[in-house]
Amino acid sequence: MNQLDMKGRSAVITGGAAGIGLAIAQRLAASGARLSLWDRDRGALDAARQALGSGHLAVALDVASESDVAAATAATLDELGRIDVLVCSAG
Repeated sequence: MNQLDMKGRSAVITGGAAGIGLAIAQRLAASGARLSLWDRDRGALDAARQALGSGHLAVALDVASESDVAAATAATLDELGRIDVLVCSAG
């Protein structure tokens, strides 16, 4: 598998708690990225964050809600300091 150079980078992954979003999260984390997983399913988010290890954020929200997205963006910037990558995988 090719390695991506994601050291020092932060990524937001919508729909990041399961399926394709989680697979992308695993790949980015293995490549050194810090992650903010966004999903509606709090239980799946907690399991995904635990599986990925420390240093990652999990935010429960509905990406169709402008106020939820604004709050998640603020939380991500507070925790990770920046957003370099956005993966839109919410379905």
